[in-house]
Amino acid sequence: MAIYINGIGSLSAQQFSPRQLDNNFLSIEGNRYSVCEPNYTDLIPPMQLRRMSKVVRMGIATAKSALLDAQLEKPDRITLGTAYGCLADTSSFLQKLLTQEESMLSPTAFIQSTHNTVSGQIALLLSCYGHNFTFVHRGHSFESSLQEAFMMLNEAGETPMSILCGGIDELTPDSFDIISRFGTYKQDGYHWNDTTSGTVAGEGANLFVLSNQASALSYAKIDGMHFFSKGDVGTALQQFLEQHQLTPNEIDICLSGQNSDPRYNTIIAEQLAACQTAPTVPYKMFCGEYPTASAFGLALGAHLLFHQQIPSHIQAGATVKPQRILVHAHYKNMFHSFMLLSRC
Repeated sequence: MAIYINGIGSLSAQQFSPRQLDNNFLSIEGNRYSVCEPNYTDLIPPMQLRRMSKVVRMGIATAKSALLDAQLEKPDRITLGTAYGCLADTSSFLQKLLTQEESMLSPTAFIQSTHNTVSGQIALLLSCYGHNFTFVHRGHSFESSLQEAFMMLNEAGETPMSILCGGIDELTPDSFDIISRFGTYKQDGYHWNDTTSGTVAGEGANLFVLSNQASALSYAKIDGMHFFSKGDVGTALQQFLEQHQLTPNEIDICLSGQNSDPRYNTIIAEQLAACQTAPTVPYKMFCGEYPTASAFGLALGAHLLFHQQIPSHIQAGATVKPQRILVHAHYKNMFHSFMLLSRC
């Protein structure tokens, strides 16, 4: 059963409006990409906004943007994925725990540090009292939420249903410093195109209105998804294409999760090249690396299919009008996934 993307809300390091054709992605210097935050007062009442942390603001803004894009007041169900949760609130609570010697602590930061804070706040603001779940599955957090959306829409059959689904993760100074100790990110002074080990840190929120019913606003349809931990990427891709009765020549463009880290890029490129012939675009060069970056890849793929055009800043010299796009994602070469999109 096909799943349709009827609305998209996206916050990333780029000024990305999926419904608009003339987005111009910029090359960003440095080893960390921060989101381009909008004027939140256009989407969130100021009195509520002042009590929200950054990740909650990001989640609510993208949720409302996705619903406005789909011309929908509220979804039937909500399912989100996040690997890190509310890092800023967690850090704030732990710091106060130390400085105040575990006494006279305000519970606010602790209450707002749980991973399901974002989905809960979205539901409260939208008065959406249906199913609400947050997956925390490291590099497969978004894929797990997408899989649940697939299952619920399939169970609905012919009954119209809309689900708000997406992935969200934030980057804080503390999290950047801690993760950098493991050699995950490039050192200061280096950027995406450098061949040094490590990747560039990123953050973002990408939410989708998914439905079992197509509309005039539909971007694309998701024909299938497969995710796995470790293993040969080429073999898994070949099996995935065979399952959907496709050959590599039927894929017009591959949005790859390669992340500029030479420790992973060479291996993944060799494995992908064995069974796909389409032009490859590493979408993380636009959004940076974080566990739910695959949601940005899905948003970008839906955008390209909807407008039937590949801008020069994404693929120089491309003239193809894409009919089918493969989105590949990986996190540390451990958590891999494939998402197959086609034109409605």
